[in-house]
Amino acid sequence: MHSLATPTVVFDLDGTLVHTVPDIAAALDCALADYGCGPTSPAEAATMMGDGLSEFFWRALVAKRLALPAIEADATRKRFIAAYRKTPAHLSEVYPGIRELLLELRERSVLTAVCTNKVETIALDILRALALTDLFDAVVGSGGDKPMKPHPAPVQQAVARAGGHMERSLLVGDTGADNGAAIAAGIPLVLLTYGYSHFPIGSLRYGTAVDDAAHLREHILAFVSEDTSLPKATPPFVEIAARDEPDMLRDYAAPYRLAA
Repeated sequence: MHSLATPTVVFDLDGTLVHTVPDIAAALDCALADYGCGPTSPAEAATMMGDGLSEFFWRALVAKRLALPAIEADATRKRFIAAYRKTPAHLSEVYPGIRELLLELRERSVLTAVCTNKVETIALDILRALALTDLFDAVVGSGGDKPMKPHPAPVQQAVARAGGHMERSLLVGDTGADNGAAIAAGIPLVLLTYGYSHFPIGSLRYGTAVDDAAHLREHILAFVSEDTSLPKATPPFVEIAARDEPDMLRDYAAPYRLAA
């Protein structure tokens, strides 16, 4: 494990590093081909993102007003995930400026990790296909009964796998799941407004919202260059979040706040 002074930056994947919804929408259309549903646009798919592939699928059934028997619905969900697993990065693209930012962080010896609610093996396939794998020290995704964001455990695991320390870590994301995870884990947060949030990122009072990779770079480098020799007051984010967050975000993060 590196020294306490070594910073770790943890990134979400979908809507933060990579524009993935075109491939997800294509896989959904493939799975629903026999039901006469219209094509799913990337914009429509983006509104259902943030909580893993299975939750995306259930939201899609509701959005398309498709009432299937439980067994048939679950079988269709599995076909959707299988279709997506085959080509998870055929249409996906790294957001502008992100690759350059990651390269710069590597040059500065900053520890980096991915923490996503996507199935971990699929996340690894995407990073590999887009030549991003070597830019990260760790990748943590969902699978089995592992908790997902907004639970803090995946973020904590990502930092640990990367060799970093929570006391010197920053989370970068784009949804309420990232907001809740940062609050619960007790670390600072930067949210990207171009991602897949179900509500305006600007409505959140915890964390900093930025519009692009250039502004993200500014905030990350400010965090990286922070003087860790100076004494710090206990961060008030838990109290601030509990008092000022919109009700829906307060409810979203509350079960995990201050979790071990």
